[in-house]
Amino acid sequence: MRGASPRPQLQGPGVLHQRYVRRAPQHMTAQTVPGPTPASPGLLGSGHVVVAFIALLFVCQLALLVEALAPARVVFRILSFGTSLALLLLVKGPRLKHPAMPFLLASAGLTALNFFHPGTNTPLAAAAQLGIQVSVFAPLFWASRLRIDAKMFGRVVLLLFLFNVASASLGILQVVFPGRFQPALSAMVESQGEGYVRSLQFETASGARVFRPMGLTDVPGGAATGAFYSVLLGGAFLLSRQGMSRKVLGAAGIGIGLICLYLGQVRVAAVTLLVCMAAMGLVLTVSGRWVRLITLASVVGGFAVVAFGWAVAVGGDAVLSRWSTLTASDPSQVYQSNRGRFLDETFDDVLPEFPLGAGLGRYGMANAYFGDNLDRESPPLWAEIQWTAWAYDGGWLGLVCYPLALLVTLWWGFQVARRRDDAKGEFWLWGSLLFAYDLGALAQTFSYQFFMSQMGMEFWLLNAAFFSAYWNRNAAVHPHRR
Repeated sequence: MRGASPRPQLQGPGVLHQRYVRRAPQHMTAQTVPGPTPASPGLLGSGHVVVAFIALLFVCQLALLVEALAPARVVFRILSFGTSLALLLLVKGPRLKHPAMPFLLASAGLTALNFFHPGTNTPLAAAAQLGIQVSVFAPLFWASRLRIDAKMFGRVVLLLFLFNVASASLGILQVVFPGRFQPALSAMVESQGEGYVRSLQFETASGARVFRPMGLTDVPGGAATGAFYSVLLGGAFLLSRQGMSRKVLGAAGIGIGLICLYLGQVRVAAVTLLVCMAAMGLVLTVSGRWVRLITLASVVGGFAVVAFGWAVAVGGDAVLSRWSTLTASDPSQVYQSNRGRFLDETFDDVLPEFPLGAGLGRYGMANAYFGDNLDRESPPLWAEIQWTAWAYDGGWLGLVCYPLALLVTLWWGFQVARRRDDAKGEFWLWGSLLFAYDLGALAQTFSYQFFMSQMGMEFWLLNAAFFSAYWNRNAAVHPHRR
């Protein structure tokens, strides 16, 4: 509620804390106490802001695929980040206190202190580095102020699902029809040399040489992200009570996602998806929802077998040999030979050299666009995974604050998912989805800079929208709790 009422805080699922604005007469029951008429939220106070912002994220991503817009690529890359910062100032509403907020503010504070580090690059690059980090988690602050209900949250999830299914579907077509649906290759990928570009291609069963499916990206293998979320979000729609059409749509998304994932040959995405499905299964087990657990396992397991056979028939021996490496050796060794060495370097080399951070503007997009790489006092650094980026931005403390924000977010989603007093709603289902989704995001921090990208922004946006929807539902069910 707005106006003169105090700002509400939510400390845990289903618990609302706020002082009473006025005490009702003793002869009036809680149901008959007249309350103030809620003011109209306005354009920047409704849940439609989230939908519009997600649409903007998609437009910015698609604009990178249009060659005619190549001169303005930097504009589209930073537009979503700048818009997120602007909404942090423009969106008004009750400030709900998500449990991750203090840790995110502490992380941003550490990054801001590194602005004065002697190793900091140009002031513009440093400001860009701080701006990117804040803009990524800013949706948790501005989206949680919006008036979002369960129906609006469902629309947000559906929008994300449809976009990822479209990307996965296009990825499949790029392999089945070589050259017909292929976007322009990223200039950054091309700059790595002919040998590297050729390593991103494979020979299909028909003898054609194609890139790993890009989907709606300009990076070979980029369709694997759409495939991953098609399966994960499709699982939630499969278990939903929202009619047979949603269940069929969810099942279709699972099938398309698995085929694209196999053709994309991105093994880390498959392992992460397996972890997420196990997490969702764990929540269903703990909450005693056995029928839904069996449904999820049967559909995903059945599609996994069929999709693999179809992918091998289309992709040929290259697909089969790529995926056989996961079972040919220990999974930890597979990770170690690919991304594990970057994690080792973070703890063995980066942290001993930069225990309090390395200064700002020395890696990533901020350095590429605004840095001065001729400065010998602050040469460019490389961060392949998120943990290295956290170490550069805040040293040892940087490796504590942000991961703690992720852990408390995970725990909050798990608490909602395991509740059994939501007979008429589906917040337990969305909580299960968010728990698996958040766990997958945490796993991807060991693979690339997840929380310095648009994907990290979508993470906090989805969690904020769910948090707001859950609080608003509780406020409607328990109007006497203020």
